[in-house]
Amino acid sequence: MVGVRQGLLVLALLAAPAAAGAAPAGARLHRFLARADNDRSVRREVLTWHRTMRNGCVAFVSTALRRVGVAVPERGLRDGEGVSRITRALTGFLEEELGWRRITHTRDLRPGDLVFTSDAPCCPGYPAHVFVFEGWSSRARGIALATDNQGRRRTRPLAGAPGIDRFAYALRGP
Repeated sequence: MVGVRQGLLVLALLAAPAAAGAAPAGARLHRFLARADNDRSVRREVLTWHRTMRNGCVAFVSTALRRVGVAVPERGLRDGEGVSRITRALTGFLEEELGWRRITHTRDLRPGDLVFTSDAPCCPGYPAHVFVFEGWSSRARGIALATDNQGRRRTRPLAGAPGIDRFAYALRGP
């Protein structure tokens, strides 16, 4: 009988990581970034390989995703562009390779979704920015809480404002 109990305990311990990993990627990302020390460690890692936080929104998001078990390659290319450096490459990789789903309405956002803004003026097809949606500062006014290379849980109007690009779509992981 002791052997059976020990065997069940071993099976329970082996199953525990799988059960914990069953949470959607966005929920894991949101929980991870809720801790200030995790946010700081992502920033330090981005600086080691991307060398700057400037124009580092994709580097920040892809590094945070790797930390929660999403297989985004640091040096991978998609159509010759860095998956961990260029918004268009990251979007294509997440949607087409990993099966992330596109969200087109702000009312459907959930904490941990990746929000992509309107295209950069210079570059049609290339969102100007990506950030992690952390929740609402004011849902009625469309003011999100955003975590990205520029800071942790900052307010950001999704309809845009002078100097701030508007919401285009979001991606939600499986």
